[in-house]
Amino acid sequence: VFTRQRFPMDWASAQNNLGSIYQTLGQRARDAAKLEQSASAFRATRQVYVRRKFPRDWAMSHYNLGNTLQLLGGVTDKPEHYGEAIAAYRDALREYNRETNPRQWALAQAGLGSTLHWLSMSNADSRTLLESIAARRAALEVLTVDAAPVDWANAQNGIGMSLLNLGNLERTGKYLGDAEAAFTATLKVFSREGLPMQWAFAQNNLGDVSWNRASYGGGKAEYQKAIEFFENAKQGFTEAGYTIPIPLTDQKIDLVKKQMAKK
Repeated sequence: VFTRQRFPMDWASAQNNLGSIYQTLGQRARDAAKLEQSASAFRATRQVYVRRKFPRDWAMSHYNLGNTLQLLGGVTDKPEHYGEAIAAYRDALREYNRETNPRQWALAQAGLGSTLHWLSMSNADSRTLLESIAARRAALEVLTVDAAPVDWANAQNGIGMSLLNLGNLERTGKYLGDAEAAFTATLKVFSREGLPMQWAFAQNNLGDVSWNRASYGGGKAEYQKAIEFFENAKQGFTEAGYTIPIPLTDQKIDLVKKQMAKK
């Protein structure tokens, strides 16, 4: 039996493995209790992985904890978990740096950016969104389309979402061009044939850009583009066998058509 007193490194490794298992189970089932168990296990590893002796293991435990707490925030809809996740990622980044741990540094930046975005949904704070965008752009310095295509595309998508939300908060269309560029970039990876669900979400997001642009005086052409993107999204969701977003997409199409008819 691996006890912390007799076999501290083995005990910490077992706790880390437990944390990963509970994280996977909690994510799949959206089970808050499993995610709480995951967080407890990752916290336990820090009884052994102290920064002075085991800096990389210490950073890893904080990164893993950040991932679990971000998931827990989404499952429970409690913003305090996002705050704890942000602190965990920032602790990891105290040890991870771009020069010596480039991939882990980039993944921690991406996790930080994602969590800041979700926190902004609760606090409606422009500064939080700007921090999210900055963290994800930092991640893209390492997570290139050639080296890590899916991570790169996810970061681009996150940047686009934060830019859209930032424009909505500030009631301006000045971020739409950059948001459109970010969503369009994801299509280099999210192809309709290979990843139809991700392609569909990209089409949906591009539809939101055109719809917003139309609202800021873009004219009927932008409304029509929005409808086309939303129709593409519906087709992609159908092809992916993921029908949950389709009713909402239909509602968007109806609203766009009504707004266009008034112009």
